[in-house]
Amino acid sequence: MKGIALMSAMSARLVGAVLLSAAIVAVSARATEAHPHILIDARTEIVFDAAGQVTAVTNIWNFDDAFSAFAIQGYDKNGDGVLTRQELQPLAEINLQSLADYNYFTRMIVDGKSVPFGLPNAYYDVFKDERLTLHFTLPLAAPLDVHGKTFQVDVYDPAYFAAITFANDHPVRLLGDGAGCESIVHRPEPLDPATAGRLSVIPASQRTLPPDLFAITNKLVNAARVMCK
Repeated sequence: MKGIALMSAMSARLVGAVLLSAAIVAVSARATEAHPHILIDARTEIVFDAAGQVTAVTNIWNFDDAFSAFAIQGYDKNGDGVLTRQELQPLAEINLQSLADYNYFTRMIVDGKSVPFGLPNAYYDVFKDERLTLHFTLPLAAPLDVHGKTFQVDVYDPAYFAAITFANDHPVRLLGDGAGCESIVHRPEPLDPATAGRLSVIPASQRTLPPDLFAITNKLVNAARVMCK
């Protein structure tokens, strides 16, 4: 079965390291008992060049403490109790490989069409205050002229294996020469108790949701709507 990573070729430790894997085991009691299985506070940076064109989208994802504690196991190579970016870089590489089949849970839409991304770069993990944070940049395949246009960047997992929610503080930033552009942030509404109850009995090994549930989770979109003059 295809998940965020193919499980058959991975050791138990690697399974624990792969973000959003379809068979993550025993992250915590919460994670094994309920869908979603991973909670993410997200921030998104939209990068403009000197000509005011969009060139990249950077994601900064802060994972819940239970998943963070599980994912970092085995990466403190020198045993000093401090996880450096260098020690965590193999984990970051696994993170990005795992997310590739799912378009990194990120899409950019302009004029009703999805804008293609190139391969991710500038990716790394940081472990601080008991939380793992993944940083990665998705360059656009070509710079996009957005003068006089409105576009949208969506960040979410349609199957709700991971509950991604824009952070409360500074969820979206426009970097570079984005003069004349402003953003509006949309967060998904909380699930109703009945839907949350149905999701709670779906195990981590089941990545695909029943169609009626998927129709609901597919709308749990964090959106940055950007309007440019």
